[in-house]
Amino acid sequence: MHDLTVIGDDLSAHTAAAVAANYGLDTILMAEYGTGGVCLFGDFAFNVDPTPLNGLGVNQTCLSLLAELDIQPIEREGRLLNPAYQIILPEHRIDFFNEKEALISEMFREFPREAKEISIFYESVIKECAVFSQWLRNHPYIRPLSLKDCYHYFKLLPHLLRHQADNARFKNLLKHNAALNKIFEAQEALLASNIGHQNSFSSSFQYCAPFRGIYRFPQGKQIIFNSLIEKLEANKGLYLSHCKILSIKTREKAVEIEVNDRTGNTTVISSKNLIVSTKWEKMVLLFAGKPMNLGDWISPVKVLYLPFTIHLGCARKCVPEKMAYHLALVSDIQKNIFDDNLIILESNMPDNESIYPSDKLSMTATVFLPNNPQAWSRENLEVTASSILARMEFFLPFLKENIELFDLDKSIELSKTSRSVFSPKYKINNSLISCFAARTNKTRFNNVFLTGGSLLTDAGFEGEIISGMNAAARVIAGGV
Repeated sequence: MHDLTVIGDDLSAHTAAAVAANYGLDTILMAEYGTGGVCLFGDFAFNVDPTPLNGLGVNQTCLSLLAELDIQPIEREGRLLNPAYQIILPEHRIDFFNEKEALISEMFREFPREAKEISIFYESVIKECAVFSQWLRNHPYIRPLSLKDCYHYFKLLPHLLRHQADNARFKNLLKHNAALNKIFEAQEALLASNIGHQNSFSSSFQYCAPFRGIYRFPQGKQIIFNSLIEKLEANKGLYLSHCKILSIKTREKAVEIEVNDRTGNTTVISSKNLIVSTKWEKMVLLFAGKPMNLGDWISPVKVLYLPFTIHLGCARKCVPEKMAYHLALVSDIQKNIFDDNLIILESNMPDNESIYPSDKLSMTATVFLPNNPQAWSRENLEVTASSILARMEFFLPFLKENIELFDLDKSIELSKTSRSVFSPKYKINNSLISCFAARTNKTRFNNVFLTGGSLLTDAGFEGEIISGMNAAARVIAGGV
């Protein structure tokens, strides 16, 4: 019998497995799709998840994880992006630079009449981000778990009250400036998975993402996936990919998983504990459609929008020289951001320098569609893909004539399988006892735990990594 089985294709599951194995647990990681971080279409490579990558700065989450696991310093291969990303509206373009003064100057240029309020806003969020970052370092579950945590939370109250006052002032500004409001809505859509929390205390963590640093690697996020798998296997763990989980039986001291491997053989794997990603599509096998825990019963997580991505192989000459690696396009400042109005672009993708000539690039264009069958019908996806290309052409007038690769069927297939890696847009209410949306990773089974970014949406992308570390810590500590 193994000590631990981890189920999931995402970074949180890979993190949990690598950390547990590093602490001596006999660990198996089951990644049904084996998606990882990169896919190949012809000669073009694409990131599966275009979410901007941060947490690699000094004393930040990803860097701390790599150090804890004694993984070679891959951050040396990364490039700090400056600008971190761009947001483009019909009449405005903002480059989100790493330096506060440069970003504020950019804002002043586009919105000169709001300069004073913008300056006050950034002074405020930088202070709030420092407070939240310290809280996150000291309380990796974010939500208070003990009386001591509650005491520390009460010490946050002056900061929370100050945030309410500052936020009311800024909300009033956005209320009277639709374009500026869309800039911040688009930034939330680019960086955060819990929508509607634009004004929360932890939103300062996302607003300061450019200052904390956004990175890219020649291999994309695949370099992190590979490093975690190598660490798992170096500690005698087992990585089982491209498999099919058929059933799960939970017992008091064991979990039995019936799995069909890539060769077609079926076997039953037993382990003392189980960690499962919240993105795993077969949760019904484990919880039979019932709430996972008390919090899930009181206030369930709602998946409102799912990512749909088209993958384009293009001639490099069709994009502007100063186009950022990450880009959010908004077509109409009056429409809802998710009403056929936002496109998230990622270009110049992993390994392109070595895979194909420098005069070519790969580009993904992602929109978020409602979580209902009608939106995901073949007919609607064809219409959506056409709409994406038409709206992109407004910003990139030479794109269509320079597309060398576009396979809608493959894009649809990958969009569906990427749900195991790429976070959707959630609606998650704040806790009843704190201002945070963090969820527990415990379940109604004492030897089954959760991992996934949806548990720690306050921390953005870094919540994906931290949740994996937290889940492993639960098992290592005996479920406490």
